[in-house]
Amino acid sequence: MKINKDLVDAVMMLSFIILVLVGSSDFTNAAEKNIIMGGLGVLSIVMIILRIIQIRQAPQEEESSEYN
Repeated sequence: MKINKDLVDAVMMLSFIILVLVGSSDFTNAAEKNIIMGGLGVLSIVMIILRIIQIRQAPQEEESSEYN
C-alpha cells in the first residue's frame, strides 16, 4: 500500500492547528469540546502512525526499484 506523504503531512498539520484552536476557544458545552478534541487527537495519532509507516516503507521501495 502506497501512502501519500503530502496528504498525510497536510492532514496532520491541519489536525494539530485545529486542535490548538479548539483547545483555546470557549465552548458553552464542555462535553462537546472534549469530543471534538478527542476526535482530533485520534486523527493526529493516526496520521503520525501513517507517517511512520511511510518512512519505513521508503527504503524498501528504493531497494525493489534498484533490481528492476
